[in-house]
Amino acid sequence: MHDADKNNFLNLNREGVWPGFTLNGLEPREDGSLQLTSLPLLTAAVPDVVKTAGAPNGPSGLAIDATGTLYFTDPAANRIMRVQGCDGCVQAVSCVGGMGSSPSRFHTPRGLLIPKNRNALFVADSENHRIQIFDLDTFQLVGIWGEIGLGLTSSPSSLPGQFNTPWTLVSDSAGYVFVLDYGNRRIQKFSPAGDVIPSFCDAVQASGLLKQPSEIAVLDRSGSLWILVLDLPPAGPPTIFAFTPDGQPVKDASGNAISFQEAHMQQPMGFAVCGDKLYVGDNALRCVLEYRFDPNFSFCGEAIGYQGPVASLLCDTKGNLWVHSGLDLAPIALREESGHAMHGVLTRDPLQVPDRSVVWHRLKALLEPLPENAHLELFAYATSDSSDKPEIHVDAANPFADARWQPVAMPGHADVTDLYIGGAQATFLWLGALFTGDGTTTPILNQLRVEFDYPAYDQYLPAVYAKSADCGEFLLRLLSLFEALFTEVEGEIASLPKLFDPNAVPKGFLAWLASSLGFDLDENWNDAKQRRLIAEIFRLYGWRGTPAGLRELLRLFAGVDAVIVEPLQQAAWWALPDAAGSCCDACADESSAAGPAWQDTGNSILGWTTMLAPAQPQGAVVGTSAVLDQSHLLTVDQFGSPLFSDVAYQFSVQVLRGQVNCAESLARIRAILDQEKPAHTVYHLCIVEPRMRVGFQCRLGVDTVVGGPGRSLSLSSDQILGEETRLAGGAESRLGAASQLGVTMRLS
Repeated sequence: MHDADKNNFLNLNREGVWPGFTLNGLEPREDGSLQLTSLPLLTAAVPDVVKTAGAPNGPSGLAIDATGTLYFTDPAANRIMRVQGCDGCVQAVSCVGGMGSSPSRFHTPRGLLIPKNRNALFVADSENHRIQIFDLDTFQLVGIWGEIGLGLTSSPSSLPGQFNTPWTLVSDSAGYVFVLDYGNRRIQKFSPAGDVIPSFCDAVQASGLLKQPSEIAVLDRSGSLWILVLDLPPAGPPTIFAFTPDGQPVKDASGNAISFQEAHMQQPMGFAVCGDKLYVGDNALRCVLEYRFDPNFSFCGEAIGYQGPVASLLCDTKGNLWVHSGLDLAPIALREESGHAMHGVLTRDPLQVPDRSVVWHRLKALLEPLPENAHLELFAYATSDSSDKPEIHVDAANPFADARWQPVAMPGHADVTDLYIGGAQATFLWLGALFTGDGTTTPILNQLRVEFDYPAYDQYLPAVYAKSADCGEFLLRLLSLFEALFTEVEGEIASLPKLFDPNAVPKGFLAWLASSLGFDLDENWNDAKQRRLIAEIFRLYGWRGTPAGLRELLRLFAGVDAVIVEPLQQAAWWALPDAAGSCCDACADESSAAGPAWQDTGNSILGWTTMLAPAQPQGAVVGTSAVLDQSHLLTVDQFGSPLFSDVAYQFSVQVLRGQVNCAESLARIRAILDQEKPAHTVYHLCIVEPRMRVGFQCRLGVDTVVGGPGRSLSLSSDQILGEETRLAGGAESRLGAASQLGVTMRLS
């Protein structure tokens, strides 16, 4: 096993940031690892009629209300359909629709809108050149925009507030509505009350940017509102422009109007914004395209699974992207971020160790286990010429086809995740990675590790193998294969100490670590408590069998603060005083050394500071302490044991009632005491009940006496009979129990 120098390797993912890397078709996850770009994924099969349907001749409408009911237009049948949010039932909205120009009738309805601030359904009645507004609860007509008078047939008009074939409409968070007036090639803005705001349209037209606007969407970017407009000029590529809520073009740092053209868009229709993502339907490609704003729109890929026409798109709050095919069928749901791009390329600027050339040894990918149909391949090229850059073709099937890349001519999907580089000393290292998948899975790359000037296994071989003139790097490459096999084992051996560290051991090893210490973990404890107790248990074992250790265990495992009392520590035996005189000088000296003799009652009060032994310390002695039926015999080894027989090997555990509030707590305390006490001892568990404590505990009439008799006379005390004592008296007075003031009760 070799020792790795901390200065001979580089980790290229630094705290979730990949400095110097270029991501194509890839995106970082929340934890900083890399994966293929997330895309919408089809959740159900596309009907055959949709697969063969032609491109729609205009947009349709999609809207969703607070209950999850989805509304969509059927332009050919002049009606509004809905998919019930509760049961998925598809039906036409009753009492609304049908060919005609009278109120509640339609002629080619297209765009739909349910504003956030209003419980109403807006319908772009395209060929009637108006917007009809219906109450969502009753579907009563509550307003019409674009007609001179209610009930009058509208005709195309270019006046403010009038329309010529309105197509789509959107609203912002404040309730302002933007209508794409397709026939007039303009966008009109209305207040929440329905009043037209001509200044917006005038500003947009004054910019001269739009030739034929065909789709609109609202992008709320960090509190900055943009109105996105898809322009389809008669000659030229589709272009997306951005405008402020005042109609001014959004400009970049150079003062130029922001615009976006992308080669993938050929015949776009359908526009939806979800967060920082823009979805565009394309009827030439018959798919849904995803773009991401970072900070300009960049192409991410095609939605996975959907192939068919697109007349409208809608994002809901549950992570679904709805696609309206333009037919009278229910919209098709795609799940956002459930699919992935099928191809991604990771490249980096040339890597260099400062101020020296090195022997580049190894490029290793640390990644999650590869799912089925997900693959990752690493590539590297070492050189001392910074201009000697190998070619990379990002959009090609094999972006690393340049012969300078290592490895060369590898079979497809070889999953090269641990690459030996080797070769002579070089200053620069070019590296890259190819991610592939089937659209439903992705590799997840956590880290790239580059090793250089690395001590390989050849240092452990006999010296004869150091001569590599005949075989070149064959031996080193062969040894690197074995090294790759044993790296994980060596890493596990090197990391063994962490298995014995309660704060570092993986959660799955906590029970093993506890059992190695003779300690059983409680499954009800959280992770932090388990680790803390394991860390404490070794220290507590040093206190095992002592009052301090027992108190600490009760605190940790039962949550009680116990008081442990040993009667033997409080025992004081009653001894009669020595004789006034001594029989000899030796006895006098011994008495003097023992301390002052007992005097009067100052230090030996029977029943208070002293106690009598339960039996003669020396046992039965014939002629002195041997009394029939009241004596017992002792051996020499048992001499003096009766002095301690009543209190030895016993202790009392006192716990406050407030800390033992259920039977389970009491059982837990007893279990800990039975397990941890010395085997030859017995204990008494005492639950300390609350008593009268002024300011803390005082229950009048229950455990608190308001009035009562005086103290009883105690002999051999300084009490005076008749003044502060009594020989006998009545029962104590208690409130609520035979407490008649002046008859059976008196106050002190």
